Formats: sequence, C-alpha cells, structure tokens
Amino acid sequence: MGHTKILATFGPAIDTPAKIKKATEVGANGFRVNCSHGTSEDFARAVRTIRKGTEDATYPISILFDISGPKLRLDRFEGQIRIRPGALLTLTTGKTDLTRTIVGVNHPGIIKSLSRKDRLFVDDGAIEFDVVSIAMGKAVIRAHNEGVILPGKGINLPDSNIRIPTIGPKDKQDIATAVRLGADYIALSFVRTAKDIATARSLVNRLRGDQQIIAKLEKREAIDRLDEILAAADGVMIARGDLGVELPSRELPQLQKKIIGEANRLGKLVIVATQMLESMRFAPRPTRAEVNDVASAVFDYVDVVMLSAETASGKYPIESVATMAAVIEATERGGLLRRPEAARIVLKGNDANTIARLVSRASDREDVRVIFAFTTSGSTAQLISDVCPPQPIVALTANTRAMQRLALLRSVYPVQVKHAGTFEGMLNIVNRVCLARKLARRGDKVIITGGAPFGSTVPTNFLMIHKVS
Repeated sequence: MGHTKILATFGPAIDTPAKIKKATEVGANGFRVNCSHGTSEDFARAVRTIRKGTEDATYPISILFDISGPKLRLDRFEGQIRIRPGALLTLTTGKTDLTRTIVGVNHPGIIKSLSRKDRLFVDDGAIEFDVVSIAMGKAVIRAHNEGVILPGKGINLPDSNIRIPTIGPKDKQDIATAVRLGADYIALSFVRTAKDIATARSLVNRLRGDQQIIAKLEKREAIDRLDEILAAADGVMIARGDLGVELPSRELPQLQKKIIGEANRLGKLVIVATQMLESMRFAPRPTRAEVNDVASAVFDYVDVVMLSAETASGKYPIESVATMAAVIEATERGGLLRRPEAARIVLKGNDANTIARLVSRASDREDVRVIFAFTTSGSTAQLISDVCPPQPIVALTANTRAMQRLALLRSVYPVQVKHAGTFEGMLNIVNRVCLARKLARRGDKVIITGGAPFGSTVPTNFLMIHKVS
C-alpha cells in the first residue's frame, strides 16, 4: 500500500473496462477525463467504462474531470509556414492568407490582450516572437528563432494580461456533465485568480454537486497569486507543460518544490503532472531522468503523480502505470525523511485537528501497523493524511461519495462499512477489516480514531491503540 497515488489519463489506449481494470491492478488510484477532447456523450462513456472496469477493485477509484478552459490557438489552415529569425508574421481575427503571411487566431481576445514588445510563443515555446505593432484587429509579430508553424498550434502569452474568461460556455457544460456523472474532482484550467475558483465552485453548488475544485497552475498570473489560489482551491495541479513555457524552465524545479511545500502546509491536495514518463509513450522503459523526476515528487510528499499521454494514447499504457508504481514503491521503501513539524499543516482549533496531531506522534511507534479513521465526510482521514504518517490510513465510512474522493489522498485507502453503534462494534469492524484485507495479523497494534458516542455524527474526538484480535 503505497503512500503516493497515481492518476492515469483515460483515452484510446485504455478505453475498455478490461484495460481500466488492469491499470487499477498495477497501481492506478484514479482516472483523469480530459475535456479538451470530446463531447458530453464521450465523457459519459468514459465514466461508464471507468466505473465498470473498477467495480471489483480492492479499493475505490477517483475520477477527475479536467476542464479545458480557453485554448489559444492558430487557425487550422492548410499547409505550413517556415519561419526564420527576424521574419514578420501578422496575426488576425479574420481569415488566414499564407501568401501574405497572415494567420488567423481562434479567439479575438488574443489580439486584444497584446501590447507592443510582449513575447508570444507558438507550439509549446518552439518558436518565440515579440509584438511589433497592433492595429485594426491585427498584430504584427517578429520571430526570434527559426522553425515551422503547423496549423492549429497553441499560443502562449506570458507577458500579456489575457482578456479572456477562464470559464467559457463549453467549460460550463463540461462542469455540469462532471456533476451529473458523479465525478469526484474538477480540475480548472487557465486559473489566474481566486475568483476563478469561486466561480467554478458556485457553478458546482448551483448544480447541487459536491465536487472538489483543483486549480491547474499553468499561467504566470497564477504563480503571482499562488497564496490566494491555494487558499480558495481544494487542491492544485502543477501543469508543468504550459508553466514551462510561461516561465523559464530552469525555475520549474524550485517552483515545484515551493508549491508542494505550501500545499502540504495548508493541507491541500497536490498533483504533479506533465511528461513524468513521457518516453513511455513509445518505449517500454523510462529514461533515468524520468525515474528521478517521479522519485523527486515522492520525496517531496506530493499526494498524486499523474500520467497524461502515456496512458491516454501511448503504446505502453499499462506498463507506464506499473513503472510509476514500482518507482513509488522503491522510493518509499528506501525511506522518506520525516517531514519536520515546521513544514506540516498548522493544526489547531478543534478536536479533529488535535487528534490528527496526536496521530502524527503515535504513528512514530514502529509496532503500529495501520491507522484506522472512522469518518463520515472524510475530513478526519484528510487531516491525518496531511501529517504524513508512515503507516497506511484506512478510512472507514458509509459514505460512497467520500470513499471515491478519498482515493486520491496520500496514504488513504477507503473501505465502506456500516456505522458502528457501539464501542465493541467499532473494534469488531477493525478486526474484521484487518484480517479480511490482510492489513494486520492478530496481536498486531493499530491506531483507531473516531467520534463518540457511537451511532452519531459527532466529529472525531478520540484516539486509541488497539491490539487486533
């Protein structure tokens, strides 16, 4: 039972229940549905496939809907454009005319957002331009390096104040689909301020959903407002692809560590994404650099590491999941440095927080095998996850929705049980789960947290060390 979880992206390479089941068996704890590609009907089929493939899984599986947000792209023209340093290209809100080196863009807000001397990147930063002039719905840009521009390539504007809403009509429809289909998390793209999170949460609440909102950190503005975004969101995804274009790539390692540290301190879910095992799209083995990349995230106490094209469209989707699981297992088995108290979430204010802090102390005992958290909403299991104990955390709950959400939290493995009506009933449940799932043997010691009196929904208010019988 690893501590760090794996989020695999759904796609053609794993689009059957049998493949989903296999991915789960080798280590996937959740699946990402990428809303950049497809319709509501496609997403519904994806969810049905994932739920069918995981219906017999040992532990529940989470589903995350990745809302695409505005995509800034060039027109899908015919042909290609060869660019040399110093060459001028005109962007327009109108039609493409390659004979005059005029190329259309897919959103009028792109031209409106530009100012003279702003940088503009095409194709994930492959070609850099600067803005020479803007007038009458057109922008003249000058190339800094040579390259070939193909139709429909993405645009990044790292210096511009982008005048495009974060949540457009398609995104609203996809959020509604996520709620209707019972997704567990919604990842919001193009986040720039805490207001973007509030808008998404308001939409979910209006639809009577309970999905948690994950802020995708991919824009320079998001990094500038990291504190407010972390406070507003339920978690963050470090989307290193776009972020590596928006900011100098040499700054990414230090920035990744900073984001993980801040998210951990605040008790927010943190996902590291983009190209973690990119070479396994085409090869059965990863590079040494990729193995070190995954291990580095594990050492930093990230909650989740994510696979994108590796599982969505790669040649080796199951091998990619298995490889990532093996790297996590080897890294964690080798031993993680205990997070210092100063780096942990500030726990204060109520009984559940106090219990979580006490668990972090009691879990130092080498003879404790497992931590059991009786929970209704899942919040107690999350609090204990935040203090990163060395033992797995088994969240015992009757709440199906909470179980699926908890599946992505670091160290947490949800098990559905009926509410314990008595103290003896609680111990019986723990004994039964221990033995049935081979989590501990008779005579082993485990930690139990819960709320008394039993049969009520009072917050967690006790901790005990129990010997399995």
